[in-house]
Amino acid sequence: MATILRPAAAVVLGLALLVGPVSGPAMAHGKKKHAQTQRAQQVQPDQHAEGARHEHAAVTPQGQAAANQMSDMMDDMDMEMDRSKMSFFERLYSWFGRLHPLIVHFPIAFFPAALFTAVVGRRRAAFSAPVQFLVVAGGIFAPIAAVAGWFAGLSADPEPILAYHRWLGVTIGIAGAGLGVWAWRRPWEDRGAGMILALTLMTIAIAVQGFLGAGVTHGMDHMMF
Repeated sequence: MATILRPAAAVVLGLALLVGPVSGPAMAHGKKKHAQTQRAQQVQPDQHAEGARHEHAAVTPQGQAAANQMSDMMDDMDMEMDRSKMSFFERLYSWFGRLHPLIVHFPIAFFPAALFTAVVGRRRAAFSAPVQFLVVAGGIFAPIAAVAGWFAGLSADPEPILAYHRWLGVTIGIAGAGLGVWAWRRPWEDRGAGMILALTLMTIAIAVQGFLGAGVTHGMDHMMF
């Protein structure tokens, strides 16, 4: 019996010696894997919290202002959709006011183009031919754009920028009509120093007016680089 137990004990001892080095790293690996799983479970709530903080931080004052402006625009659109209670003349001047963004581009194009052709036409006679047409056309559309702008701003909130934009538009409309009459009655002076000076001032005023108009709709910081 003893002769049988001694070999069996030797075999068991040998297996234990062989399995021990293998089972140790396996157990260590299992513990390491369990620790990694626990750390991952702890990191996930932290990531969710961090994402929530980032989403909350993303709502900047500028973004909130833009959202409020969009909401106001949608409210205005809803109010304008209900025209059943408006009289014919109310709908007429409301419609005419909405033509302002369309009409205003004509004097913006005509007067600077007239200035360019008048300056170049002093040296190249072929360029001087369209000066009278451009000035007269600008003189026709400038007062129409100014009147349409007044109708468009009747329902707007009174703001200093809007007041500047409105009265400068009136000045451009009156001055543009005067330039149109001048070019129509005295076409031989369309390349003179007086006409070029007047068109230069008109072009500068149009540039300032365009900046103010964009400031009314997009804010005065719309040209920030």
